[in-house]
Amino acid sequence: MSARASVLITEDDYNFRDTLEDVLTEDGHTVVCARNGAEGLVALNRLPRPALILLDLHMPVMDGVTFLNHLRQRPDQADFEVIVMSALVDPEWFRKLPGVVRAMRKPFDIEEIQSLVSEFAERRPVRRPDRRNGTRP
Repeated sequence: MSARASVLITEDDYNFRDTLEDVLTEDGHTVVCARNGAEGLVALNRLPRPALILLDLHMPVMDGVTFLNHLRQRPDQADFEVIVMSALVDPEWFRKLPGVVRAMRKPFDIEEIQSLVSEFAERRPVRRPDRRNGTRP
C-alpha cells in the first residue's frame, strides 16, 4: 500500500473499535478513536487532513446523527468524508445524511473497510503541514 489515510473511528463497541484500529494501523494508516460523537468532534482537531470518518450511529453521550449535524457546521467540513456503520436500518437511507459518502450494514467484512480506506487514501492523500509557518494540514 502506498497511500496512507487519516481515519477517525467513532464507535462505542470497544471490541469492534479496537479491531478496526488494529487492522487499519497495521495497514499503515493514521487512526484516532472516539467512543461517542462528542469525543469524535474533539478528535477531529488531532487528525491530519483530509480524513475519513467511520461512524457508528447508535452511541451514548452523542449519537452519530447529532455528530453529523455538528460536522456540517464546521468551516472545514469539506476535509471529511463519512462512512456510516449501522446494524439497525437501511444503509441507503443513511446516504442521505450530510457528509455521508457510504453506509454499511453491520456486521460487514473488515476487508471491505480496508479496501474503502485504501481507496480514500489514493483519492484524497493527506496534506503535509506547512513547516515554514507552522500551519496544520
